[in-house]
Amino acid sequence: MNISSAIVYTKDGNEAAEVAKRIEQVKGCEVIAAQDGKIVVVMSAENLDGEIELFKALEGVEGVAGAAMIYSYQEDLQQDIESIKKSGKISEILLDENVDAKNIVYNGHVGDRVK
Repeated sequence: MNISSAIVYTKDGNEAAEVAKRIEQVKGCEVIAAQDGKIVVVMSAENLDGEIELFKALEGVEGVAGAAMIYSYQEDLQQDIESIKKSGKISEILLDENVDAKNIVYNGHVGDRVK
């Protein structure tokens, strides 16, 4: 089980209370507070993929300008790490324990480049 929280920012002209009602309709999301264009949301999902899907769903709710993840807890962190490794969604260089992070060159894209 993954538990996370986010602050959702409403678009200009959208009441936080109205957007909060829409967010409450997203399964796995619970609104904790809504005021002055900001909404605090707690999300629960089965795994990391579910957590990411919920975050994207929040960003897609009508009236939402953006969302910022504040807290994330993974009950089965090792299982999520293994899933990410197998998915191929992360560069191999970031998984290589023999590469010193100081030697990774970043130019706007994480690729397999080492000094």
